[in-house]
Amino acid sequence: MHPPAFTDDSSSIEARELEQHIQEGITAVKNGNLSLARSLLEQAALINSTDPRIWIWLSATTQDLQERRTYLERAVAADPSNATAKRGLMLVNQTLDESQLMPEGASYSPQEEPAAQEAVIKTYLCPNCGASITFDIQETTLVCQFCGFTGKVDQHVIDESSDQVLDMTLPTGRAHRWAENQSRITCEQCGAIIILPPGQTTDSCPYCASNRFVASQSLMELVDPQVIGLFKMDAQAAGNSVKAWLGKGFFAPDDLATQHAGMQLHPAYYPFWIFDGTLEVPWFYDANEGTSKLPKWETRSGSKFEMFKNVLVPGLRKLSSVDIAAIQPFNLDEMVEFSPDFLPGWVALTYDHPLADASLQAREIVIKKVKRTLASEVDPQQAKRNFSTGAGKWSGLTYKLALLPLFIGNYAYQGKRYRLYVNGQTGKVSGAKPQDMVKMVLLMATGLVLLIVILAFLFLLFR
Repeated sequence: MHPPAFTDDSSSIEARELEQHIQEGITAVKNGNLSLARSLLEQAALINSTDPRIWIWLSATTQDLQERRTYLERAVAADPSNATAKRGLMLVNQTLDESQLMPEGASYSPQEEPAAQEAVIKTYLCPNCGASITFDIQETTLVCQFCGFTGKVDQHVIDESSDQVLDMTLPTGRAHRWAENQSRITCEQCGAIIILPPGQTTDSCPYCASNRFVASQSLMELVDPQVIGLFKMDAQAAGNSVKAWLGKGFFAPDDLATQHAGMQLHPAYYPFWIFDGTLEVPWFYDANEGTSKLPKWETRSGSKFEMFKNVLVPGLRKLSSVDIAAIQPFNLDEMVEFSPDFLPGWVALTYDHPLADASLQAREIVIKKVKRTLASEVDPQQAKRNFSTGAGKWSGLTYKLALLPLFIGNYAYQGKRYRLYVNGQTGKVSGAKPQDMVKMVLLMATGLVLLIVILAFLFLLFR
């Protein structure tokens, strides 16, 4: 709350004096005159101690870490959503590596000609017979198909410790990079040299079938997955879900479920960003305190607080947002702490949609949802006009990078291929289907006949 003598009115003497002291203090800091800057900013604090800019710039006037920490703590207290204050406090508390920071205002430039990088691999071999082992989704263990060896993989239920603070990562290069380089790996078993596409983090050797987890220098500079949602069905079960889906839909050809051909389903773990947090949206409107004949309009204002959880953003640009939305929900409550030991025998990909961009998309999703119904939710029985909203304030933003199971593939019908997606947990299907033109024409003709009948009836009724 502002001191009694201060008013938010920008035309008031106090507000103009406050702004003058702050701007002159900032200029003095930039010119290196720290004693003058401190004097000006301390005068500004006497006018309005709740302006975070004062404390942020005061922190730049001293080299004493405790003083800087105190100033930045006051800035965060004044505005908990102020990213500059929070970043400065994290640097002072050494919870943020300054060497990883990107310069303010800078953006990440993709490589012009990304070169293949040598990769470090972890090969999964049976300790008994030396054959390749895979992760069995039914038994949730590592299994050797040759000698029957099984190895337990610990599954740790996720909790709030898996949530990563967004403001700690956004200022770093890690939040703005994505997988660009191919990975060059040399098989430890047979010596074959393989080139993997950018972003692929697991591999099975095409010559000796050994399963491997892959890490290159560029991959290690990205955000690591924190959680994974395991496959709950195999390719046969997914295929059955697709066949059932093909048999549904009024406009689909009647023989689609039996006459489609060349079904190809490719299982893989795909990256998804998951965001939680709180949004505050200020609102304003004129309320009618009078009557409809003698209106008396008075301005009202307030805020809408929205706590959101599990806002999902695909980590690969090629994933269709429409189709991904159609196969949701994923069973996010069943996710476990990520371990590479869940991946032998399965393809896993990392992201090309960086955290910084994904966080903006998540915020857009949340704020659109809130604003869509806000006007009707605020004082629903009150007559109002000129309803508007201000800029949203975000707080408590966290993220997780999750690997979620998908079957992506296609099928053929009458010489044309159609793409589809299958949720690897629930079997829910989405994708493209051919349309039966005869059914569409018949429907249009039926609609036209009904329209003619209605018009004829109305003509006779009012003749």
